[in-house]
Amino acid sequence: MKYLKVALFTFNLLIWLAGCTVLVTGICLLLEPTKGDLLNLYVPISTPHETIHLVAYSLLGLGCTVLTVGFFGCRAALHGSQCILATYMSMLLALITMELISSAVGGFMTYRILSGLEGRLRDRLAEHYGHDPTSDIPFSHSLDFAQYKFNCCGIHGDGDYNETAWWRDSQISGTRRQVPLTCCVLRNSEDKNTGSPMSVVARVFHKHYEKPWLHPQPKDEAACQVEELDGHEGYRHKTGCLEKVSNWLQYESFTFVFLGMFMAGLQTFGIITSAFLCRTIRDMQID
Repeated sequence: MKYLKVALFTFNLLIWLAGCTVLVTGICLLLEPTKGDLLNLYVPISTPHETIHLVAYSLLGLGCTVLTVGFFGCRAALHGSQCILATYMSMLLALITMELISSAVGGFMTYRILSGLEGRLRDRLAEHYGHDPTSDIPFSHSLDFAQYKFNCCGIHGDGDYNETAWWRDSQISGTRRQVPLTCCVLRNSEDKNTGSPMSVVARVFHKHYEKPWLHPQPKDEAACQVEELDGHEGYRHKTGCLEKVSNWLQYESFTFVFLGMFMAGLQTFGIITSAFLCRTIRDMQID
């Protein structure tokens, strides 16, 4: 029975670590606003950051629940009471069910979003990108951020802006730009470690919320806007953003689904160990 108690206690320490991981993920989502800048590419709403906050608070709630269950499991391992163990197994079963359902819903929603993403992005780019103050401004900012972050241009390539509402406005206004400035090779490009936890914390404490994709600084704007390939080669990004934003969403979704499945598997071992410990205690009481 001693070894079963040690095993159960060890499992709960691992559950604690998993709960802490979920908490840290939720905190990073709250402190790092750039994920909300990408969200409007997938969900056509005017306040994408509200969805990010909803996900973040859900993760915080799940993390606190996992920590509570882990604490209860440690008490069950130390006291070895059948009543406490039965309650602990019920809590684990409910938590596993919630995690598996969340993982399944997350995977299904990702599939639904990606299935029609190309058409939605193409239509929104043609009609709403940078057209006028009454158009989909969050989408314009989101696409600018994607072009800035992934060093891409348009949906399939830099030619996507030809004949769009933005392109026509540019011709009428006299600027005659071929692509937005975020399609150009920039001087203020994104650092590689801007998404790291230390970078996020540093920006929060230093109140640094600069959004350089809203004020892009091309290395050579005139060269970037040249129509001929030889003229803008090396000054304009050519590849489209569709594959990169799709891969980003798939990676984020896979991370959450894998975390949910991992935690559910870990907690299943906790249930099995608790059942063996409960049976051992019962057998000892009968003897």
